[in-house]
Amino acid sequence: MLYLYAVLEAPPPARSLPPGIGGGAPHFIEAFELVCAASETPNRSVAPEPAEVWRHQQVVEALIDRAPALPLRFGTLVEDASACRRLLTRHRDALGAQLGRVRHCVEFALRVSGLPEEVAPDPGIGGGPGTSYLRTLARREAGWPPSTAVFPHDGLAAHAAERLLWARSTSQPDLRASFLVRKPNVAAFLADVSALQRVRPDLGITCTGPWPPYSFSDPDLSGVSP
Repeated sequence: MLYLYAVLEAPPPARSLPPGIGGGAPHFIEAFELVCAASETPNRSVAPEPAEVWRHQQVVEALIDRAPALPLRFGTLVEDASACRRLLTRHRDALGAQLGRVRHCVEFALRVSGLPEEVAPDPGIGGGPGTSYLRTLARREAGWPPSTAVFPHDGLAAHAAERLLWARSTSQPDLRASFLVRKPNVAAFLADVSALQRVRPDLGITCTGPWPPYSFSDPDLSGVSP
């Protein structure tokens, strides 16, 4: 079996990669101007054990550091190199589009604790792209505040190519967001996170990353023949 890590436009500069799943050495399989990073494994499935998840992440992070790469979901397996080439061929348009979406980007995860679980809109809040954005999301993502006066967000939105806001619930009352940030904008993004922490010292605001853009990279690879 072949375990798949990520799709690239071309093999990265020749340097050794970290050991992959089960200690296998990652290599590259090419088809239709796409390249897949893969390693051999004798197993037909891979359990999400911490050590294996760590190996998957180590390989993907090494690839992202060297070239634009589209991370694949943990546990993606195909029968052999021919099956991998069929996968790249069948899904080349979708894979190419998603690769373009995350090219030269990394992901940051933001978590905010301490806001009331229910926040009412404030009709007195002025306009502006950040305010409008959050009002739209408040209709779409349960529990997100409807104004940047309640949770200042404008600066972060300005530096992110895309963002995903996760709905709050009684079991998960914190605000959680994932930001897709282009590498040249990382310093400015982090500076605004620091500014937001200073503006709202009453809130628990944490930001982790940079990570490979997993939240923005989940291509549907179903329907591939073994």
